[in-house]
Amino acid sequence: MSTTGGHRNPRRVLQDSGLLAKKHFGQNFLVSPTMPRRIAVAGGACADDVVFEIGAGVGTLTRALAALAGRVVALEHDRELLPLLATEMVELPNVEVRAGNVLDVDWPALATELGGPPIIYGNLPYHLSTPILIALLEAPHAFRRACFLLQLEFAERLAAPPGHRDCGTLSAYAAVQMKTHIAFRVPPGSFHPAPRVDSAVLVLERLAAPVVDVGRPEVFRQMVRALFGQRRKTSRKALKAVFEDAEAALEQAGLAPERRGETFDIQELGALSRALCVHR
Repeated sequence: MSTTGGHRNPRRVLQDSGLLAKKHFGQNFLVSPTMPRRIAVAGGACADDVVFEIGAGVGTLTRALAALAGRVVALEHDRELLPLLATEMVELPNVEVRAGNVLDVDWPALATELGGPPIIYGNLPYHLSTPILIALLEAPHAFRRACFLLQLEFAERLAAPPGHRDCGTLSAYAAVQMKTHIAFRVPPGSFHPAPRVDSAVLVLERLAAPVVDVGRPEVFRQMVRALFGQRRKTSRKALKAVFEDAEAALEQAGLAPERRGETFDIQELGALSRALCVHR
């Protein structure tokens, strides 16, 4: 089998196993010889850390993580890849391969099992990025840091702070409890098969304490979905579909009801959420 820069070439690994990338799994395997280590380093994994990898594939990133972290738990949903992955990882005693769907993961239970919140890595399928991020952001104490390879446009929206025109629902969720930044871009040629869009490595670092008090998190999430789900509407109209006392809450928070939700910064979103909690 061929290797590239000390790493086995995923194209050849797949060919020798008679396997192809599966479109329905959103598989785009990293083939750049330098990118796996860059991603592993960007997430800050070190010898004392437990890492949980989403979608191990043929183990390209897994190997780079194993070289840095004390323990790596690698999850893979494609059952055809599991025997291959087990073979690829056999010489790495700090790697455990598990079969499973990331959408079925109980994140708080996983953190308990692993002895504390892990660092999470993943080359995320584009069509699953949103549900994965929602599940994680609704369980912020279940991980310390996350380092994801995402579609560039998606990563830019997630990194946009409240008040920025690119901010959306997930951005607002993240802004309360995460420091989020794009580490670097990744060109299409770094993958097999090559996607039609650029990608980026996004790092989410959990803060020691929330940036702002939002009252009840479930109310904050409802509020954010209403505001950003109907971006062209004024905040009054967007919120009234969900909250009967929306106008009173806006007044209590000192916010003009004619403003659109995308113009609110994180402090204003927190004040509005607390006011909505009072009026519910």
